[in-house]
Parts: sequence; structure tokens; C-alpha cells
Amino acid sequence: MRYLCTNCNYIYDEWEWDGIEEIDLSTKFEDLWDTYTCPVCWEGRDSFHEITEEINYLDGNTHLYDLEIDHFPEIEIKGDKLIVSIWNGIHPMWDSHRVSSISLYDEYWDLIEEKFLWIDEDPVVEFDFDDLWSYEIRVRCSLHWVWWRKIGE
Repeated sequence: MRYLCTNCNYIYDEWEWDGIEEIDLSTKFEDLWDTYTCPVCWEGRDSFHEITEEINYLDGNTHLYDLEIDHFPEIEIKGDKLIVSIWNGIHPMWDSHRVSSISLYDEYWDLIEEKFLWIDEDPVVEFDFDDLWSYEIRVRCSLHWVWWRKIGE
């Protein structure tokens, strides 16, 4: 989740390491200390509001536009491993534009596992695969929101 400081437009992103406050990656906003303040303008937690993210659904069966191709999860199964790569493993991985996580969900949309990626790390992850008959891959891009691809019925 991402939270916007309505006073100065600073964004607290749970999936990004906060170098200003040195808050660990994946620290949820509600788990921050009660006296947390915006590191830019010093406003309190009440000044932050959740940013509702746009989810882009990719079905792989229609013509994909360039932006969709850039975020399309390529899937490969090798034995008991599910290998997911984004844009053939060459999606940008910069401070300002990168894949911050890739997640595997079951057919009930329950999170099985989420892998967080660091800057300069290839956007390729492996999941232990348990022969799910239906699953979804969620790709979180720091610039282009969330991309989902459903596999199976």
C-alpha cells in the first residue's frame, strides 16, 4: 500500500525501503509507531491517506500494447519451480522505475508468496510450485502500478 501526505505530497510506500527514516522494506503503515511524522514536512499520521492503486489485468489472449508488453509476466515451469520474469528479465530496475515485487496467488486470490526485488536486481523470481490448477501472478511496478495475469480456469 502507498500513503500520501496531503500536506506536502510525500508518498510512504510499504514496498520501498525508506532511506530517510530507515524503515524496513514491507513495513505496513499501520505498524509504524504512533508518533510517526512525514519525513519531509513533519505532519502527523493523520495527514496521510491511502492511495488506491489501479490494477491492470493482462489475459495474454488479446493484442498487447507496449506498456502491457513491458509488464507481462512470462511463466516457465521447471520441475517444482515456477519461474516468473518481466519483459524477458529486462524491465528497468532504477530508483524511479522498477518492479518492486512479484506475487503468486491461488485461485481464491489468497497470497501464497510475495518476492521483493531490489534496485539493479533482475525482475526474475522463482516460486516453489505445487501444481496449482489456477493461479495469478501480480507484478508491482513503482511507476505503472499493479499488473495481474491469471493462469488456468
